[in-house]
Amino acid sequence: MTLVSVIIPSFNYGFVIEETLNSLLNQSYANWEAIIIDDGSTDNSREIIKKYAASDKRFKYIFQENKGVSTARNVGIKEAQGSFIQFLDADDLISADKLAIQLSFFAEHPEVDICYTDHVYFEDGKPDILYPDYEMECKDWMPRLCDKGFNILDTLLYSNIAVMSSPLVRKKIVELTGGFPEFSNHTEDWEFWFRCAVNGAHFCYLKHADAKTIIRIHRHSVSKDLRIMREGEIRFRDRISDYICKSLYLSTDEKQKLLAKNRDRKRKLYKLMMYDISLIDVRDLRRMARVSDSKIFFSFYFKALNYKRKALFKK
Repeated sequence: MTLVSVIIPSFNYGFVIEETLNSLLNQSYANWEAIIIDDGSTDNSREIIKKYAASDKRFKYIFQENKGVSTARNVGIKEAQGSFIQFLDADDLISADKLAIQLSFFAEHPEVDICYTDHVYFEDGKPDILYPDYEMECKDWMPRLCDKGFNILDTLLYSNIAVMSSPLVRKKIVELTGGFPEFSNHTEDWEFWFRCAVNGAHFCYLKHADAKTIIRIHRHSVSKDLRIMREGEIRFRDRISDYICKSLYLSTDEKQKLLAKNRDRKRKLYKLMMYDISLIDVRDLRRMARVSDSKIFFSFYFKALNYKRKALFKK
């Protein structure tokens, strides 16, 4: 039977990780290994995870000093023995038949590298009320595609394609990417899928009511400052250009189209950021200067000044 490696990074999730590990024990497909990387937790995580590891050899516990989720996932990738990898956050759950259904799909579609499924969100303590989005506004954001190359990259230029715990991934494509970017700022999941795509990965959405990821929203969920997220995306877009240029799976024409779209997206994001800050706050201006060259900075600085001047007179 095919071995699936489930990689679980965890930091101070002792209060929910039993539910996550139990969702693995409840899988109808039994040939998996769970590699839990404790990223320097200071709660009771070690005690809980070691209890599972002592009772079931499929669980493996690894402790590291706090280095972040990307480093933890990369440690898990190095330890993984399976032909397929399931990334699973320590506070998420997967449906009982998810692994079995996705493996069956892979057997029927050997050309596919990444199979992703539906996901739902629930507020901690209210597991029966489900939402398609983190904001719990009933907005279905996920693109549903079955493709590779230009079309996947064209979609990933604008937004992420799936939550981290949704796809099941062939290990060979994970190894081609070099793993997760350890320098990324709130874009590591998105960037990982982009790396997969520029390395020729074939993505395919699988619609099946019994194959889904269930994501918990709680007070420990990562709080992301909008400004920091935007700065992280700007830096990510610089790396996107490098990834596209180095891709062996794109034609010259496709590369040029993607690069142009990426430049346009980056300029729009930079404009939005500049229009949103205080133009007399030195700290804000320094942050904006760090994520662009001087030509772009001064161009949008004066555009923002003009925009705010007009807005002031309208009042």
